[in-house]
Amino acid sequence: MNRIRPVVVSAVALAAVATLSACSEMASGAQGPEHGQPGHKMLSAGTVTGLGAVVTDADGRTLYRFDKDFSQPPTSNCDGECAAAWPPVLAGVATPMLKGIQETQVGTVTRKDGSKQLTLNGWPLYQFAGDKALGEANGQGVNGTWFAIAPDGSKITASRAGGS
Repeated sequence: MNRIRPVVVSAVALAAVATLSACSEMASGAQGPEHGQPGHKMLSAGTVTGLGAVVTDADGRTLYRFDKDFSQPPTSNCDGECAAAWPPVLAGVATPMLKGIQETQVGTVTRKDGSKQLTLNGWPLYQFAGDKALGEANGQGVNGTWFAIAPDGSKITASRAGGS
């Protein structure tokens, strides 16, 4: 009994140190949302003046949906020159980190080039090359087919009053 007790105490202490070490690494990695753990992407519920609650990426950039895509089944129809102006939000190698967005609404779609693009409520997600700073939504309503996406996956149809 005397020999077993020190071994058990040592094993418990070692397990506690390993757990705390892992938690510390996760916490320090969470400082930069998209950069926290390799392969993780971040989707957050943010606010854009004139639009209200929108989905943003790790850098706070507004994300969009395209009316020429489909949500059922998820289908992306923006390739080539379109994807240069509207870069798809590609899935990382790990499950995306979410803030203010339901996990059950997030998925992926396989693009024509074989890459995986994140979806929200079935709608493929995009950035807009014309958005350069946090809080911009210069792509809102472009060509009547591009709209900021709300945290529930619906399109935001409001016009931007007062610009960006």
